Amino acid sequence: MEITNEILRKYRLLYVEDNPEISEEIVFFLEPLVKELYVAYDGEEGLALYKEHKPDLVVTDIQMPIMNGIDMIKKIHEIDEHFPVIITTAFNEPAYLLEAINQQVDAYLLKPLELKKLIQSIKKVVEVLELRSQLTTQNELLKEINRDLNAAVNKKTEEVQYLYTHDAATDLPNYVGLLQELASEQYTYIILLDISQFSLINKQYGKVIANAILRTAAQELLEHETSDFKLFKIESDHFVFLSKKRSTQEVEEFCKQIISYFDTRSITVEGLEININFSFGVSSIKERVFPLIDVEYALENAKLVGSRYYYFNEDISQELHESQERIKWLKITQQIVKDEMIVPYFEPIMDSKTKKIVKYEVLARGLYEDQVIPPFSFIDNAEKLGIVTAITRIIINKSFEYFSAKDIAFSINLTQRDLLDKTFIVFVEEKLNKYNIKATNVTFEILENITMSFQRDILMEHLRALKLLGFKIAIDDFGMDNSNFGRFMEMDFDYIKLDAVFIKNLDTNKKDRILVSTITALAHSLGMQTIAEYVENEEIEEAAIKCGVDLLQGYYIGKPKPEIKVPQC
Repeated sequence: MEITNEILRKYRLLYVEDNPEISEEIVFFLEPLVKELYVAYDGEEGLALYKEHKPDLVVTDIQMPIMNGIDMIKKIHEIDEHFPVIITTAFNEPAYLLEAINQQVDAYLLKPLELKKLIQSIKKVVEVLELRSQLTTQNELLKEINRDLNAAVNKKTEEVQYLYTHDAATDLPNYVGLLQELASEQYTYIILLDISQFSLINKQYGKVIANAILRTAAQELLEHETSDFKLFKIESDHFVFLSKKRSTQEVEEFCKQIISYFDTRSITVEGLEININFSFGVSSIKERVFPLIDVEYALENAKLVGSRYYYFNEDISQELHESQERIKWLKITQQIVKDEMIVPYFEPIMDSKTKKIVKYEVLARGLYEDQVIPPFSFIDNAEKLGIVTAITRIIINKSFEYFSAKDIAFSINLTQRDLLDKTFIVFVEEKLNKYNIKATNVTFEILENITMSFQRDILMEHLRALKLLGFKIAIDDFGMDNSNFGRFMEMDFDYIKLDAVFIKNLDTNKKDRILVSTITALAHSLGMQTIAEYVENEEIEEAAIKCGVDLLQGYYIGKPKPEIKVPQC
């Protein structure tokens, strides 16, 4: 069935994407194509719009704040388990693919999105909805027919069911038929065939001839169908053979047979002799793994080599192991955040002139099964899960409580998500009052790239609000992201933390010393102090002091610890 724009305009679509730039672009193209387009910027908002408007399908991102796409889909499927879903994501990882499969999504598209592929996926879903609608409508009509016409009713139902499981152009079993056949669990390999340069054929000869080529190619491929190899026609110019053969060699011989067949003859369409050939992706069918994902990956690898090639995606054991490991750490991250098993460690910062410890940087550590987990094991996972702001709040609460009634300066790292959270400033102000902390004792460290964000105006506004409360602000990892002092003139920053790349060889690299001295001098002229991280030995310490750096931090100064010694008065 061809889905025209007129058919598409009968449907209402929910689009969920937390990136405003991507959302604006996609909405611009989709809005004229559908009857209604509802737009949400996180899973919770998307769920609310679904409940309110009951759209016909949803296109959603996975990684979003408040509620991610997978959790939103789960809640929607609790209401309607057959509701069609298209997922878009920038994360090409088996963990997300498996979760998407478990939720029975209808399509899985990788970012950056190609609008053509997105619209094709939407039309594919609409095609199924149209067929279901036709089947439902037909069944309703059949109920009104006299019982004496049962034979006619049964025949018509069979025709509709046949159309539902067969490709209209080639009369081959289609994607639905493929899924039904896979459910029989009698096949061992799947072979995905792609007509090489079919888009050029389409442009050169036009759609009518291109469709005729597909029909003729289907008939030629049918010549190779046996009891061990069953043929299907799925989307666009893709064909699939399911194989019962257990030997890789036999499957390879079958692919070579088809290559040789089309190498030695052309197909005739409307009096034209046209040569076609295929690229092949081959994958074994394994339990609990959706085979089309593996075979599409294999096909892409084959196409990189060129036409007339096949690629086997046999060994995914390492990928599965890595996927399982990622899933494990995602679950651990969820658990330690949920149970608030994130604890502060304190790394000392020394005044370069007095050689005394004057403040501490608060660093996050995880506790799991009596082990201390370093931040690199859970911070990235927290970002993927959208719960990194929860870690920041746990650290703020626990460190504020720890320094309560202690007149000690300390610093805490903030992420862009933290600063974009509208409730964050209210939260820190409440903790400030609850634990009787001096705001001037607290420095919030932000990465330099935040100052270049497209949401820079909002971020700078929130930083100013923190400054008005008395907090100090430090720019972390300065020197790595197109550093520009001009950007800092409008914001009264207190500290610049020099990136470790300029400090770790400071004692031996003259250029680094010149650069650090220059940055320090400029910082002082703007009323800022500099902090050198990664001070790992006495030589680096002395070099940093000669460069005029104000504060020193690193394992030579002191390692992070869960407790600090408070000087006795």
